[in-house]
Amino acid sequence: MSVTTMKSTTTSRPLLIAAALVVVLGAGLYLSGIWPGMGAQLIHEPVSQPLGAASSADVTIAMGLGQLRIGALAQSSDLIAGEIAYPDRNSVTRAFSMNGETATFTLREQDSQANSLVKYRDDAAIWDLRLNPATPMRLTIETGVGEGTIDLAQLHVTDLDVQTGIGNTTLTLPREGQLQARVEGGVGNTTIRVPAGVAMRLTSTTGLGNISVPANYWRQGDVAVSPDYETAANRVELTASGGIGNITIQPISQ
Repeated sequence: MSVTTMKSTTTSRPLLIAAALVVVLGAGLYLSGIWPGMGAQLIHEPVSQPLGAASSADVTIAMGLGQLRIGALAQSSDLIAGEIAYPDRNSVTRAFSMNGETATFTLREQDSQANSLVKYRDDAAIWDLRLNPATPMRLTIETGVGEGTIDLAQLHVTDLDVQTGIGNTTLTLPREGQLQARVEGGVGNTTIRVPAGVAMRLTSTTGLGNISVPANYWRQGDVAVSPDYETAANRVELTASGGIGNITIQPISQ
């Protein structure tokens, strides 16, 4: 399907452009492997948190550097399960609590060297996590440097916040239900995959990149709406803001 690109209307951003060049230069040095720094070993840890008596959940996943993969568990009594790998100079904090029938779980990587990048094979630093597919949840995802593959197609996410750092991210939205979502792009491209039968209303702002939507979306200013939004049972209200890179809305057949 062809797409139409909505571009930023601001043409004079000298300070933003200068800052962007600094960030892009740093990212280029990192990705090329010449970023200065000592080597680091990776720590591998399992992740498992039982759902218990919770009927809903509030989950936060914040990864510093590496590849983030998120999907759905098979039928399970766990809220989240999987494995993470991170450099030994960093630490990962985990927190779980119950508030009534809502489970709150946080998994956050703490960088021991603030604002620095430790040189190691980021393709080996993988967070491979699965979430309970039947539990309604609010989901917050933050990525630092690396690639993200976030597949929510089989999950019951009702509220979503995604903040990307440096790298490319592919986000697949839930196939069913109504979702309030916010996506903030960093440096790199973000592809938002919309399953068949899911309608969308998009409100967008751009940085130095573009936000692209399918050609059949109705557009007025910063708002783009799929043709069947008002009558759709499954729909997404999405606010997207671009950084340095592109955000693409991509319909998929499954």
